[in-house]
Amino acid sequence: MRTITHRRSALRTATISVIAGTALLAPAAAALASAPAPERPAAVQPAAAKATKIDIGAGVLITVKGGKPYYDGKVIKPGQTVDNGIYVHLSADGKRLFSKTQGGGTPYTIWDVKTGKRLGSQKTSPTAKAKAALTAKPSATSVKAWQELRVSGKATGIKAGSKVSLQQKQRGTWKTLPASTTVNKSGAYSLRVKLGLKGKNDLRVKSGATLSPVFNVTVR
Repeated sequence: MRTITHRRSALRTATISVIAGTALLAPAAAALASAPAPERPAAVQPAAAKATKIDIGAGVLITVKGGKPYYDGKVIKPGQTVDNGIYVHLSADGKRLFSKTQGGGTPYTIWDVKTGKRLGSQKTSPTAKAKAALTAKPSATSVKAWQELRVSGKATGIKAGSKVSLQQKQRGTWKTLPASTTVNKSGAYSLRVKLGLKGKNDLRVKSGATLSPVFNVTVR
């Protein structure tokens, strides 16, 4: 009987301890449940990019927003020219702005669109077409009869794909030889020719109405 009483007392003590422990944990769990969640920091909004102002003179300001220049409230597109008494031209790559106002001095001012800084100036219009011209240089100035040589040069103001022919002066008259090629995308050309007329040969290159300076090749 004593042993049984002892076990019941121990079991009762253990049961009371578990209940007491549960009672102690309950307020802590309730406190955690009622605690407010930590606030997240507000997202930082990026600052708006400032517009660049380019003062081209005569009281005219070009505003650059988002890398695009605006004149009179309208965006200027790459390669576009505005000419209404005030000349403004944006380069094809959209990086340089050319301007011209009435008055003396160098006519065309160059501006960096991104920074608004003045890069310099030039006398010619950025949209002016280059005057057509041809250069010509032989690979040798003295050859044997019917020995092949090359004539190379550069074409300016002439479209890629244009035909270039070699001419030879014969008895005071320029004759077109069966030696021709076309201008490539970089404006260069190179053609092959064999000459049989012994002595000093006057030669030139022709493309349309454009002629190169005369050069000489001696055939021996």
